[in-house]
Amino acid sequence: MDDFGYIIKIQDEELKAINLVDNGINPYKKIKKKSLQHKVRSEYKRRLIINIMGLIVKSSKNKKHLIKRMKIKTGKTKPVMKQIRKKLHKMSMKHLDNLYKSLPQHGKTKKKKMRKHSTTIKLRK
Repeated sequence: MDDFGYIIKIQDEELKAINLVDNGINPYKKIKKKSLQHKVRSEYKRRLIINIMGLIVKSSKNKKHLIKRMKIKTGKTKPVMKQIRKKLHKMSMKHLDNLYKSLPQHGKTKKKKMRKHSTTIKLRK
């Protein structure tokens, strides 16, 4: 039962898949039971999408980078977040994994470094 008193029924395989993903299973690893392997992959993909959407909401830089990378047209008729979510669901798990690893790197502010002179000028007296 949940907090509101409703009984939530989850299949045993889904519960096992959630536990395996929580414990850090490699989703690319093959499991003997094909249905469990499919549930693990879908759960892992769902969590990746949730984490990517969280990064987008957190940083506008990440959002602009993702819009540019996924070639999404921004307009008044279609909400951008729905378009992003639809495209993320269509992407493969490996692409999502790479995107999730690259987004935090892109969101950091890059400081411009002052160029050091290759030779220093010495003043002679």
